[in-house]
Order: sequence, then structure tokens, then C-alpha cells
Amino acid sequence: MKILTGLSRDKLLKLLAIIVLSDGTISKKGRYLCSIKLETLPSNECQHDLFYELCKKIYRKKPNRLYYKNNGKRMLCSRLFGKKYILELFRMSPTYQTTPGPKFSNIEFLRLKQPSLSFLFNDSKKLKIIALRIWFDFDGSIVPLFKLKEKKDNKNGKEYRYFQVQFECEIHISETNPNLAKELVTFCSKIGLKANLVKSKRKWSNIEGIRISNLESIKRFIDLGGPITDVRISSKSKRFKGITKLVVCQAVKEILNSKRPLSFYFKTREDAISKRLDLSKSLISEIKRFS
Repeated sequence: MKILTGLSRDKLLKLLAIIVLSDGTISKKGRYLCSIKLETLPSNECQHDLFYELCKKIYRKKPNRLYYKNNGKRMLCSRLFGKKYILELFRMSPTYQTTPGPKFSNIEFLRLKQPSLSFLFNDSKKLKIIALRIWFDFDGSIVPLFKLKEKKDNKNGKEYRYFQVQFECEIHISETNPNLAKELVTFCSKIGLKANLVKSKRKWSNIEGIRISNLESIKRFIDLGGPITDVRISSKSKRFKGITKLVVCQAVKEILNSKRPLSFYFKTREDAISKRLDLSKSLISEIKRFS
């Protein structure tokens, strides 16, 4: 892959660590370290190609790739076996376990050493950008939409009610580990992106991940390249299932660079709903035009 050209072995190792922290695992057999593992749906084979290239460049060894079924669901798994390869990754982060799993309670787990991406904090801006793009590729989503809001103004002691339909976009990176989530917010600020923590009581840590919603930061992230691979959006998104993240990023960039209005105002909710529906249809059509 062109993006990996010219990077030192140490920098490539840091990028592999990002894959393992975001969506990979260090597998064990009993108490013993076994393999560096990436497991996804088969449609995300391009992510395994990135994993393959990193392993080949760093260790001069090709990971195994296997298709299998798990509870009737077809999966794709890449694994690089070898304790010596795994031990190098532990020079980056003290652990790659990001959730308590069945062995620990939440409190017990958080008392242990936590995963960290601080190994990148003092590295070059170029590598920071590639690392964030990889994290977004493996564990991120981009959600453009037209949102309807009810507004109220007070003029001369009288309240005026109206409705606004406005283009908004959010980039989410899923990360429930408190230490990693907080470090991701700091990491974004280091490359000029405004991000904040997203809380959720449904998650074990009460943290869902991070969110970038500032449109200038959205545009900047897309200008930096967006996702690394041609990974496709999963069935979790009814609107964009099967479309690549890169295509959605390109469409959002086109909207933000255009001179078209991004906000519309209406006296009635009915008119606002109708406009929002039309704009949403146009948005989906525009995104599909890029695919």
C-alpha cells in the first residue's frame, strides 16, 4: 500500500498496534500468548490486506487467512502466530485487552494496567494522521443527515416559534475503554480536530466512544484522507449499507465545499418535515452517485 511507503519499521509497528487496539486481539492458548488476530466480516477483506501488508513489512512473515462460520455467520480471520512478534507489540501498549471480559468485574479490570496509545503522542503529525485514519477505518462511522429542530425567539415580549432543517454530520469512533477514549480525544486535538466523549449507560464503562461534530473538523478529517481502505458500511446503517466509508466522506466533502444553503427555516412543522424528507432523499442520491 502506497501510504506505508517510506515508513520505518518502528512506525509500521505502531500502526499495527493501532489495528490491534481498535479491532484486533492478542489471542492466548491458556496462559500463553498465541497470535495477533484480526476477525471481521468477509466484506471487509481490504482491512485484512492492510493487516497482511503490515505483518509482511514488519516481521517478513505472512499471516494466515481463513474463512469460517460462527453460529451460521461467515467470518474472515487473519492470524500471525509467534510469541516473539506479540512481545514487540507490548513495547507500544502495556496491554491490548480493552474490556473486562468474563474474568474481571468492571472495577477489577479498571484497577489493572490499561491499554494506551500514548506511544504515538510524541511521534510525527504524519503518523498521527495515518493512525487516526486507521482507527476510523476499523472502528469508526460517518453519519451525515438533515436534522429538524424546533426553535423559539422572544421579540418585544412575544414568543415566536419556528422550525429549522439543518445539515449536520458526525464522525463516531467506538471505544468503550475509558483510558483509550480519553486519549483519543487528546489525540484528535493534537492534529487539530475537535472531539468529545460520548456517554452511554448501555456500555460497561458508561462510555460509547468519541464524536466529532464540528463541521470544520469533519472537513479537515476528510481532507486528511478519511479511511485508509475501501471498507464498506455494515448492515447497522439502513441508509448506507454496502457503500464504502470513503464514498460517504467524498459526498460530505462535496456538500461542505458547495455554496448551497445548509439551513432552512419554516413556520410550520409540516413544511419542515416535507423539506427534510426531500433533502434526505437528495443526500442519499448524492452519496450513491459517488459509489
